[in-house]
Amino acid sequence: MFLFPSIAVGLALALALGGRPSRLLDVDIRLPWAAPTALAVQLVIFSGHVTLPAAAMATLHLATYSLLVAFAIANRRLVALLPALLGMILNAIAIALNGGVMPVSKAAAQAAGLTIGDGSNVALGARHARFLGDVFALPVHLPLTNVFSVGDLLIGFGMVGFIVAVSVRRDSEPLVGIGRLAAPFHHAYFTRFVCARFVTQVGDWLTLAAVVGWMFQTTHSTTDVAAVLLVRLTPPILGGATAALVVDRLPKRPLLVGVELGRCGAIVAAFLAIESGSKAAMFAALAISGILAALSTAAVPALVPRLLPVEIYSAGNAALGIADNTAAAIGAVGGGVALTLLGIGAALAIDVATFAFAAILLLGVHVPAGAVERAARATSRLFGFRYVHARRHLFVLVLSFGAATLATGLVNATLPRLLADQTSLGAGAYGYSLATITIGLALGGAAVGTLRLGGEARRWIGCGLILMAGLLAVLALDRNVPTIFLMLAAIGFVDGTTDVVFETIVQCEADPHVLGSVFGFAAVFVRTTMVVSIAVAPLVNRFLPPGHVVLAGAGFLAVVGLLGLAALARAQTSTAAHTSAAVGPAPQ
Repeated sequence: MFLFPSIAVGLALALALGGRPSRLLDVDIRLPWAAPTALAVQLVIFSGHVTLPAAAMATLHLATYSLLVAFAIANRRLVALLPALLGMILNAIAIALNGGVMPVSKAAAQAAGLTIGDGSNVALGARHARFLGDVFALPVHLPLTNVFSVGDLLIGFGMVGFIVAVSVRRDSEPLVGIGRLAAPFHHAYFTRFVCARFVTQVGDWLTLAAVVGWMFQTTHSTTDVAAVLLVRLTPPILGGATAALVVDRLPKRPLLVGVELGRCGAIVAAFLAIESGSKAAMFAALAISGILAALSTAAVPALVPRLLPVEIYSAGNAALGIADNTAAAIGAVGGGVALTLLGIGAALAIDVATFAFAAILLLGVHVPAGAVERAARATSRLFGFRYVHARRHLFVLVLSFGAATLATGLVNATLPRLLADQTSLGAGAYGYSLATITIGLALGGAAVGTLRLGGEARRWIGCGLILMAGLLAVLALDRNVPTIFLMLAAIGFVDGTTDVVFETIVQCEADPHVLGSVFGFAAVFVRTTMVVSIAVAPLVNRFLPPGHVVLAGAGFLAVVGLLGLAALARAQTSTAAHTSAAVGPAPQ
C-alpha cells in the first residue's frame, strides 16, 4: 500500500506550496482509531514474525480493510478523501474475491524484483478481478520498489490531496467543489465560445492527421512527413510574435472570426495545391494556417477574463483545456477515418466546414466594449514584453515553462524509440501513448477546475515540474506495460494542471490590456524551445539509449522545477486591486 509514502509526499508538497500541515490537527476526524489500528494489524501479521494459519491471516486481512473502509465512510464529508474511500473499497473487493489475499500479476512482480513467499499478503495467479490487483510496479532500480493496484493509487492520491487541501486552506469554504467545473457554462457567451474552440480544434487536428497520412501514403518519405510536422510547429512562432504585438490592440470577436475565415481560405488553398501537385504551395498554405492559429492561441486565454468573473477563471481555463484535448483525440481519429474512406479532398473539405462553423458560433459571442483595446493602443508595442520582464513571478513562470519544454520535447521525440525498446506493442505504441497523455491532460485540467484557487498557486508550477521529473524517471526505468502507460497518463495529468494554473495566474495578476502580449510571448518562447529540443533529439539519441535520454530529460526538468519553485517562493505575493482573488494550491 502507498499510504505511508503518500503521507510523506503530501506533507512535502504542502510545505512546498506554503501550507501549514499543523492544520491537520484541527480537522474533526471521525473514528480516528480505525486507520492506525488497521495498519498496525497489517504490519504485525505480515511482518514475518507471527505464524498464523492461512485462513486466520486472510480473515484478519479482510478485517483490516473493513476498518479502513469504515474510517473512510465515516469521514466522507472530507471531499479530498473520496478517492481514498474508493481505493479502499476496490482493494477490499479484490482481496475478498481472492480468498483474503491481494492478487499480483507475474509481470508486475518481475518488474519490481519481488519474490512472493508464504505468509505474504499477495498471491500470484489470481482467479478473480485481476485488473483490481497489483498490476503496476515501481522498477527494481528504485529504493522503494513495490507492486501496487488501482486501489493503492487512489488511496495515495486521496491522502496527498487531503493533506494538501487542509494545509493550504485559509477559511471554512470548501477547497474542492465539483460544481465549480460547471459554473462557467452558466454564462451563455462563454459556452458558445468553448463550442467554437472545440469545433476549430477538431478541424485543426483533422487536417494534421489527414495531411500526414496522405503524405506518407503518397511519398513513403519520412522526410516529407517531418516537413509537415515542422510546418505545423515552426510558423506559429512567427504567429505568436505577431500575436504579442497586435492581439491586445484588436477587438477580440472580429479577430477570432477573421482567423477562422482566414484558415478556411488557407485550407482551400492547400487543397488546390494538392490537386495541382505543388508540394511547396501546400506547405505555404499550411504555414499560413499555423500563423493564424497562433493568433487564436494568444487571444483565447486573453478573452476569458472578458467573459467570466475572476473567481471561476480556473474553471473556464479547465473547460477550454478539456475541449482542446477532446477535440485533438476526435480530430486525429476523424482525420484518419476521413482519409481512408473519403480521400484527402473530402478530409480537407470537412476541415473547411469546421472553421466556417466556428466563425458562425463566434459571431454570437458578445465581448464587452473595447476599453481594454484602447488602453493597449495607448502603450508602446513592446510594452507587454517589458511588462513581463518587470514582474519577476510572471517572467519566471514563462522561463520555467520554456525551459521545461526543452526536456519534454526531447522526451516526446524519444518516446517511439523508448516504447519499442521497453514494450512489444508494435507500431501502434506511439499512438496509444499520445492518446494516454491526452486523456491525462484532460483529467488534470478538470481537476484544477474543481478547485477554489488561492495565493500559492504559482508555486505549483515548480512542484508540478518536479513531479513530472519523477514520473519520467519511473517511465525510463520501468518495463511493465501497465505501469508505463500509467506514468504517461500521470505525466499528462500533471502537465494539464500546470497549463491551467499558468493561464489563471496570468489572467489574475496581469493587467487586462497586456494579456494577449503575455500569452503571445509565452507561446513564442515555449514553441521555440520545443522546436530546438526536437531538432536536437536525433543527435542525442544517436549516442545514448532511449532510457538514458529520458532520464537526462527528467534530471533537467527537476533542476528547472527546483529553481522555479525557489524563485517563485521569493516572488512578491501582492497583486493589483482587481486581481485580489489569485490562484493557489495544487490539485487533488
